[in-house]
Amino acid sequence: MQLKDRWFAVVNPHSANGKTRNRWPQYLKRLREEGYLIDFAYTSGPGDAVEITRQALREGRLRIISVGGDGTMNEVVNGFFSDCQLINPQAELAIFSHGTGGDFIRTLGCAKGIEGFLEILRNGKKRLIDVGEGSFYTNSGEKSRRYFLNVADVGLGGETVARVNGQSKSLGGKLSFLIGSIISILSYHNKVMKCEIDGNLICQGRLNSIMVANGRYIGGGMMIAPQARLDDGLFDIVILGDLSPWTILRHVP
Repeated sequence: MQLKDRWFAVVNPHSANGKTRNRWPQYLKRLREEGYLIDFAYTSGPGDAVEITRQALREGRLRIISVGGDGTMNEVVNGFFSDCQLINPQAELAIFSHGTGGDFIRTLGCAKGIEGFLEILRNGKKRLIDVGEGSFYTNSGEKSRRYFLNVADVGLGGETVARVNGQSKSLGGKLSFLIGSIISILSYHNKVMKCEIDGNLICQGRLNSIMVANGRYIGGGMMIAPQARLDDGLFDIVILGDLSPWTILRHVP
């Protein structure tokens, strides 16, 4: 059996507030009982999934599974690229969502859990979707690049994600993000930003957020871009103006 015929799972044991570490052996047993040939590797920290995925693809593997939340999936997606090119355009990604938010699979219409994932593998349907690329400066001032499948944003959203990722998620995805969002909304100060699209200045001034959406959901189920499609070759741009915290809170529902 060649490597290209086996699945390789990149597993974040810390996802789902640490539950994945205990549950993955059961899931792996179930997948193998169904006849799927699977190898795997655990991630050990931030950025690890990128390098694990790159190494697997360079070894000739073509079937990659992301096991974890949206953050794990984003790292795995970035592992498909090296020097701004796909390592292997024939490689496939399957997403076993087992994290806090689960926003990307909401757009895909996939069910969470092992049975939902098995149904995806059984159907064997493949879908070609768009990938976004963002260039930015890190906190240390270095220029960086990152790819995304769901949503990239500047402003309140990034601050909220940083807050939620820095605390316990034992309350589950929706409640953890809701609490994190409310705290961030109350403490966040709108920033001076500029948005240009295809060379045209769209807006400039003090704004709350600019979101570049390929998928529809952020923040544990908030449908920020209801018309977004993953395969239409377009981004949906969502801009929140100089809104007060109380205005945003009134519209959270």
